Amino acid sequence: MKHHLSVFPKRLYALDALRGIAALAVVFWHWQHFFFQGALPGLLQTAQQPFYSVFSLFYQHGGDAVALFFSLSGFIFFWLFGQAVARRELTGKQFFIERFSRIYPLHLATFAAVALLQMVYTRYAGNAFVYPYNDLYHGVLNVFLAPAWGLEHGWSFNGPAWSISVEVLLYAAFFLLWRYSPFPTLISVLLIAIAAYVFPAQYKISLGVLSFFCGGVGYMWVEALLQRAPARWVGIGLTMGCVVGWWLFDATQPLIKFALLFPLTIMAIAACHQLLEPVARRLAWLGDISYASYLLHFPLQIIAALLADKFFPGRAVFYQPWTLLLYFAVLISVSLMCHRWFERPMQQWLRQFEGGRLTSGVIARQ
Repeated sequence: MKHHLSVFPKRLYALDALRGIAALAVVFWHWQHFFFQGALPGLLQTAQQPFYSVFSLFYQHGGDAVALFFSLSGFIFFWLFGQAVARRELTGKQFFIERFSRIYPLHLATFAAVALLQMVYTRYAGNAFVYPYNDLYHGVLNVFLAPAWGLEHGWSFNGPAWSISVEVLLYAAFFLLWRYSPFPTLISVLLIAIAAYVFPAQYKISLGVLSFFCGGVGYMWVEALLQRAPARWVGIGLTMGCVVGWWLFDATQPLIKFALLFPLTIMAIAACHQLLEPVARRLAWLGDISYASYLLHFPLQIIAALLADKFFPGRAVFYQPWTLLLYFAVLISVSLMCHRWFERPMQQWLRQFEGGRLTSGVIARQ
């Protein structure tokens, strides 16, 4: 089965590297969790955070990396699976099991870990760590991947998993769009317009729809350009457009950043993949562990907070550079082990129920 068009190779290492870097950017953004007072932000000396002069961009704007995730997903899904779904080469059952096997085992495991850790933390501190709605109702929502569908009362359990919850809705919308609509690109533009109008209301879903389909339409544009012009000139043109866009437009405006600048950046990186590949290959492993590092970083924060409260007089220890280095060393090590010995084996086990396994391995990385 053919899962990708000829404008790109089977794997874009540059996008894998970008996804991995984005996952770690979220971790920097969430470093502020250590200074929360229960569910409320505490007094944070932003510029005193470890290696702030080097990573200030991530400390200040790392939360925006979630929108970048959504755009990357849209770009990749339109590239790898759009035509396969439209031509019915990829069945609904195959698509569901591939997606379920990719996201659910680790989601469920980290949900259970956070539920246990929050019980320990609450008994010790008298309140939950950052995300307060850790009750039965929100537990059920998390089990069914629905903590961000508008049914929730607030943030719960493994809070960063909200984006995974929204991704599930986007997967369903993507499949239905490409399977049943004769005009998927046109409908995507319509969905973008609706999401842009609604945004920032219903923030989680509107951000997901806006970013995902902007990424998808971005792929369609890149594909059209590469089919009509030499890759070198497409890469140069998109890179120049990207630089001008970031310089000319106000990147502090969320709609401009999420609907234009992020997708344009992905398009430029994809178009320049041959130039970037020597470096990107060395960083692509960060993309392989991005899902693990994203879902594991919050439970690891609870453990770190418990240890700090036990052995140090206060949370000021998290301003020390060694705490960041140790935390990232543990996070990356655990993520590597999790990817190799949990994620991949669980995927392989669940995908035996497909009945007609897809031959390509690229879907396992998305």
